[in-house]
Amino acid sequence: MQDKRRHKRFKVAARGIKGEMMFAKDMEIIDISVGGILLKADKRLNPGSEHILKLKHKDKVISVKSSVVWSFLSEIQKNPSGDSIPMYTAGMQFKRVSKETINEIENFIKEHKKGEDKKVDIYKSNGSRLYIRFHIVTSEKATLDFHESCKVNQLSLSGMLIESEHAQEIEDRLQMQIFLSEDKPIKLLGRVASCLLINDDSPKHFDIGIEFLEMSKQDGEILKAFINSLQEKNKGLSSL
Repeated sequence: MQDKRRHKRFKVAARGIKGEMMFAKDMEIIDISVGGILLKADKRLNPGSEHILKLKHKDKVISVKSSVVWSFLSEIQKNPSGDSIPMYTAGMQFKRVSKETINEIENFIKEHKKGEDKKVDIYKSNGSRLYIRFHIVTSEKATLDFHESCKVNQLSLSGMLIESEHAQEIEDRLQMQIFLSEDKPIKLLGRVASCLLINDDSPKHFDIGIEFLEMSKQDGEILKAFINSLQEKNKGLSSL
C-alpha cells in the first residue's frame, strides 16, 4: 500500500494537528414547535453544540440554526448485519430565527401535524415550554449539518490518516479542514479511501485514510510548505 501512494506520508501525531469533518445526517422528527424540535438519530448530539437544521417543505428547504439542549441514549437497534446501533433522542432549540423563517416553520407544522392537533394554536404555551410541540403525521426527516473533530496522525501532499470515534463509509466525499496553525485552516474535499477499527473499547476509534480531491491553490501552497518543513527536519535528524 505504501508503494502505491503518490507522496510520502509523514507522522504528525505528536504535533497535535487537528482536522474537522463536515457532513450532513438525516434524522427522524419526533415532534416540533416554532421554537424547537425533538429528533431521533444514530449519533449523540453534544449539549450546547450548534448545528444548521434543514427541513424540506414542498420545493423549499428551511434552514435554521439550532442548539442542542439535551441528548440521551434512548434505545438500541439492530442493523441488517446484526450489529447493535445506539439510537439517541435530542431536544434542540431554534436560535436567532428570522420572522420569515418562523413563518416557514409554522407552515411546515400546519401541513404535517396530526389530525387531533389541527385545531390547536401553534403558539400555545405548554408548561415550561414557550410553545407547544406537535407530533408529525408521517416520519418526516430533518437534515443536520455536523462539524466533527478528528486527530491527524499522518499527512502527505495527497492525503492523510486521521483518527476518529466514528466510522465513515468507503468512497464517501467529505468537506474537511486541517488546522496546521491557529491562523487559518486548510479547506479541502476528501475521499474516504479506508476505514479500520483500531480500538474496540468504548468509545471505539477508527483509522480513516483520506485522499485529497479538491483544494484551493493557496491552501495547496500552504500544505506544500508545511510538508517541505517536515522533509527538512527529517533530513536534519538523519544527518545527526
